[in-house]
Amino acid sequence: MGCNSSEKPADSTFSKDNIANKPSIDTLANDEILTTIATEVLIAVKAKDYKAFAAYFHPTDSVLFSPYGFIDVKTCRKLTKAAFLKLVEERNLVNWGSYDGSGEPIRLTTQQYLEKFVYNADYLNAEKKAFNQVIGKGNSLNNLAEIYPHHPFMEYHFTGFDEKYGGMDWTSLRLVFKQYQSNYYLVAIIHDQWTT
Repeated sequence: MGCNSSEKPADSTFSKDNIANKPSIDTLANDEILTTIATEVLIAVKAKDYKAFAAYFHPTDSVLFSPYGFIDVKTCRKLTKAAFLKLVEERNLVNWGSYDGSGEPIRLTTQQYLEKFVYNADYLNAEKKAFNQVIGKGNSLNNLAEIYPHHPFMEYHFTGFDEKYGGMDWTSLRLVFKQYQSNYYLVAIIHDQWTT
């Protein structure tokens, strides 16, 4: 269960002290600012306006795409704005990591990946939203605080869609940001769901 990339992994230097002292998250970021930016990101993805979506990519960093809540920094696909737009245009199959459970490679076009592992539910109208707080919790590890200890994020969450699954069909999307010249840009897009 992971991702794939030949680019450098996410900023993975952290200490347990940083995680314990949670106030180290960028204190300039606030709920209102990030809610506005994240809403604009979701509008672009929902509309499949990939150029508008890519405009929110961090200008000097790559955006990490994680299909599951556990971010595997060794295998996660990281894309710059230019690399992302090239993949959208080429429409080739890309290895985004491995499916949870089977371990089979996630080989999808960029558009297919975005539909399955980014905007797989109507997150603009999410049942729950949170700023710097993880809502979706399942049976797999969530290492967001370890990989991005100082980065503000927004989470969009649905508790489930079909009663017969008893909440095991929940889904979340986490948009992680980093400040650059007084604006906030995406550095990670993390999809999460119940895993086996």
